[in-house]
Amino acid sequence: MSSQQARGTARLARPATPLARHLEKHLLAYATAAGAGLLSVPLPAGAQIVYTPSNTPWTIAQLNKGSALTSLDLNNDGVPDFTCSMLSTKQFSAFSGFTLRSRFFLKVVPDQPSNQAVQGKQAPTASAVPAGVKIGPQEKFAPGGLYMARNSFTAGMSPRSSGTWQSVEFAYVGLKFIIDGQVHYGWARIKFPYPNAIDYPSIYGYAYESTPDQPIVTGQTSGAAQPNTAAKAPASLGMLAAGASGMNLWRGRIPQ
Repeated sequence: MSSQQARGTARLARPATPLARHLEKHLLAYATAAGAGLLSVPLPAGAQIVYTPSNTPWTIAQLNKGSALTSLDLNNDGVPDFTCSMLSTKQFSAFSGFTLRSRFFLKVVPDQPSNQAVQGKQAPTASAVPAGVKIGPQEKFAPGGLYMARNSFTAGMSPRSSGTWQSVEFAYVGLKFIIDGQVHYGWARIKFPYPNAIDYPSIYGYAYESTPDQPIVTGQTSGAAQPNTAAKAPASLGMLAAGASGMNLWRGRIPQ
């Protein structure tokens, strides 16, 4: 027998070292829990996100000329679902030209009575939703027009402002709308040239979930609704014990 054959035989004959009983029990428990967790992941049937890239500036409101309106048609069927409204007014003193009153607002208004936007903490405002948030039935929606930002000034009084969109560069409006009598969820990304530049917003892409009552994640343009994969939880022993399926779950991939 050659030396190489002898080494191969020795490797085959080497006895397997058993795991300590308590460690074996722990790994088995982790694997069982991981398997149960994977089986409990809901698998949406036929879920599909319809994404429309865009860079559509809002129509700029001319001073004291009424509201400027920009339509948002989430499912591109030719019927607007929401209207983005901007208003800018000023009243000047006839003698000095000093501003007596001024008013400015950005507003999202449903074009159909059943359509709604995610409400902010202060009613009636629209929430500036960050990326990676699931928009679905768990969110608080509000009917009617919701203000994104409001500024007002009256001579002799302190200026007033409200709305969470005043200091962001971009955020998402979470939306709920009706297609053929069924609820669908979507989002529109609103982008400004820089923070506090609320005079020049643009609709920077929008999307909706084609399956009724199926949530959608803000910023997600394909696949099924998942949490933001930019912030992953640490991989547990259970996920490691589940092998490739567990790692896919950790990476934010739902098994198909």
